[in-house]
Amino acid sequence: MAARSLTPLRHLAVMTGLVGLYYVVPLGDGSSLTRLWGATALFLAGVLVLVWAFGRHTIAIAHRDHQARLRTLLLLMYVVTTFFALGYLMVETIDPGQFEGLATKTDALYFTVATIATVGFGDVHATGQVARALVTVQMAFDLVILAGLIGAYRGAIAAARG
Repeated sequence: MAARSLTPLRHLAVMTGLVGLYYVVPLGDGSSLTRLWGATALFLAGVLVLVWAFGRHTIAIAHRDHQARLRTLLLLMYVVTTFFALGYLMVETIDPGQFEGLATKTDALYFTVATIATVGFGDVHATGQVARALVTVQMAFDLVILAGLIGAYRGAIAAARG
């Protein structure tokens, strides 16, 4: 399996594209039913991307392709960040009061990154049960991804040395 290099420019392009897409997705307009269908469609699209990325990761592990494994995990982290930010915003849009301090797409992205970084300033936080459940899922998911990134990075270094 040919390994493509991990270029910072490629990662910057992917992150910029995902954040740009995140900001252009329309939320909050229309009827409650329209928002619910839109939220469901976005959620299902996100789940499909996550399943695809996990499949790529599994294939990379099977082939002992540490570069591909690292690339896939980084892509997964970018997708997860925008996926959860959209999820938080959709939850707050459909059921206001689930979050304290979350009113805009920037608030949702900020909260998602703060959760990934385990900073938790407290200015935005989950107050409702649905929001708390979603944040709990993200925290567990982040731990798995971060552990995978560390393992893939170590494997890539070991493969480069050996």
